[in-house]
Amino acid sequence: MPLYEMGIIVDPEVPPEDEAAALERLEAIITAADGKIVEKDARGRRQLAYPIKKKNYGVYHFWTFEVGGDILEKLNFELRTNDAVMRSLILNLDRELKRKRKLDKKRDDRAAKKAAKRAAAAEAEASADES
Repeated sequence: MPLYEMGIIVDPEVPPEDEAAALERLEAIITAADGKIVEKDARGRRQLAYPIKKKNYGVYHFWTFEVGGDILEKLNFELRTNDAVMRSLILNLDRELKRKRKLDKKRDDRAAKKAAKRAAAAEAEASADES
């Protein structure tokens, strides 16, 4: 199963029991589809970069989980229809990690070429000094 990361910003004015109920519903959707939550990270109340629904603060939650791709539609529907959730985003980490590895490989190849050029130039300079 692919690895996903979900970021949720919850309305800070929602009572804590409503927030917990919303998060439990999301967890139930994931576990009902034989998914597994790898990590939960509650970052707490933070200031938003820009106001959302005239609110300057939000409660941040980040989850990493494994689940089949067919369940994402149910998760997105629950996130869109839940009044406690102000914003949400789900990323496929497998795709993002693959992209990162590709970019890292290109960067390492460029660095190796530069190092080889420098070594060749230094060697040519050293042989020119000996003559």
